[in-house]
Order: sequence, then C-alpha cells, then structure tokens
Amino acid sequence: MTRTRPITRLVTAAVAIGSLSTLGLRVLGGELSAWGHPAWLTALAATLVALALRLVTMIGDARRGALPWPRLLLPAIFWLEGAGLWWGNGAPIWQAIRLATAVALETTFVVIAIRQLRRAGVRDEPPEDRLARPLTQLVPPGAARLIAFELVIVGSALRFLVGGWRRPDPPGFTYHRDSGLRMLLLMLPLIGIADVVLLEVVILPHAALWLRIVVHALAAYGLIWMIGLYASLRARPHRVATGHAMLHRGLLGHLALPLDQIAEVGELPTFRDDWQARAYRKRAINVGVRGPAIVNLRLHAPLRAIGLFGPGAASDRVLVAVDDPAGFIAALGLPPG
Repeated sequence: MTRTRPITRLVTAAVAIGSLSTLGLRVLGGELSAWGHPAWLTALAATLVALALRLVTMIGDARRGALPWPRLLLPAIFWLEGAGLWWGNGAPIWQAIRLATAVALETTFVVIAIRQLRRAGVRDEPPEDRLARPLTQLVPPGAARLIAFELVIVGSALRFLVGGWRRPDPPGFTYHRDSGLRMLLLMLPLIGIADVVLLEVVILPHAALWLRIVVHALAAYGLIWMIGLYASLRARPHRVATGHAMLHRGLLGHLALPLDQIAEVGELPTFRDDWQARAYRKRAINVGVRGPAIVNLRLHAPLRAIGLFGPGAASDRVLVAVDDPAGFIAALGLPPG
C-alpha cells in the first residue's frame, strides 16, 4: 500500500494538470494544433491516458479492500465522457454509453442514500453528515462533505423562500437576530438591481452572451448561498441541556460542550488594536457570527469544534455569539468571571 501512494499521487496530479490544460487550450487555444489535431484534443488524449492509469490503481485498491467499489463509478464516467468527446461527440454509440453511465451513477447514489437514510441514526445528527456518509461510497470524504453541504444549504434557502421565513424560531438561544447577514438580506432587492446594472452596463456591456449568463448565474447562486446560510443560523440555535451544551454556527460548524469543562464565563477582553483582536479570535473556537454579543468561555481542557471539513484545531477558549447573553450565561449555571 505504501509503494502505491507515490504512483497514485503522481497519476492524480497528471490528471489534474491534463484537465486544466485541456480546458485552457479549449477556451484560449484558438487554432493551435499538435500532431495534426487541435491542441486541446491532444491534451485531452493525454488526460484520458492518465485517468485510465488512475482507474487501474483504484481497481487495485478496491480489490484489496482499501477503497469501496462504487468509488470507481465517477472517474469511469469522466473517462467515458472524455473518450466520447475525443472520438466524436455526435456518435450514437458514445451517446448511448454516456447516457447509460449517467443513469448508473444516479441509480447508485439513490440506492446508497436510501439505504443509509433508512438506518436508525442519531436524532440530532446534522443532515449534511447523514448525506455525506452515503456519498463517500462515490467520492472521497472531503468531496462528499462539500457536496452534502451544498445540497443542504441550497435546500435550506429554497425552504426559507417558500415560507420557511414564517416559521417560529426553534427553542434555544438564537444568534441571528443581530447578525450582519440578516441586515444584508434585507437589502437583497437593491443588491439584485445593482448586480444587473453593474454587470450589464459597466463591466460586461459587450461580452459574449454565454459569459454574461454564467456571471449572472454565479451572482444568483451567491445570493442563494447567503439565504441558505442565514436559514441555517435560524434553524440551529445554541441549546443548553443538563450537563452539556450544543453550540452552533449554522451549517459552518458546531461544538459539543460538557458544562463541567467550563472554567470561566465572561466578556471579550479589551484589545489594543484590531490585530490583537484578530490574533485572539484566531486562537479561539469561534461559534457564531458577527453582530450579536460575544460570550467568552475559558475551558479546563482544550476541545475541538466540528467544522465544514471536520474537526478543527483544539483550543481552551470558545467565543459564542448569542442574542441574549445574560439568559445564556444563566442557563450555563455559572456566574460571570
């Protein structure tokens, strides 16, 4: 296993470089050619060779039990898509193969997801964790967590827009009411108008139609992302129960905190300048968003919060944003330090 790792890394790097080169030559290469073919097709052929080698190493890992077999499905589909593009995008046989592989990918994901979600799990487990678990059968864990995060944040935004904003806040200690994100969302109509005017009149007045569509789509997705993040702040307040507290930062992270680990509760200290404040915040576990009051917790021992990419750095300082700091401190059962 240790001898295959350098080969795996080398082949993976070759695939990444080849993919970027193919894309760059396709967009910017113009009439460049190599060995009698357009330069981007030559780069695509080299990328397909590297990807085929990567698939061979993945098959070896799967046979040894070091990799789930479904993990081969996605790179195989990429290879078939690339081969169809190189061989002839309009050939009926390649169209049929590409359709079949796409259906296989979708079916595999649905089956794995249904099996996972039907199993008994922890009731308070975040939905992105439950979604990421079956996705690891198809993609690496980091990519699975990112995909699950995007699915949940877009779903949260859509649910919020179709009436979720009318629902009362869940029980707990909120931290969204004074957040800067809430103030930003109140200005969304003006932001949308300014986006259209700025892009169409100032930045991209003579750009190609496809480029303008892509830019506007990215801007719209950014707005959806902000709405979804704000919806997650509302849906996940801090909760204090007997013996422990679950502190949230919306979809961005959470911290399970045993109450007996709290040594001191107080406010943020006074800093000489913004650099000192930034350094203090960087060393602490930040649970919350900008805007609400910050409660400063000192712990007996360092803990790790769970963030977007898994466990973060350990720290014995926790900064908690909360709309009602007095009520939150009282619920912790400790006097301010």
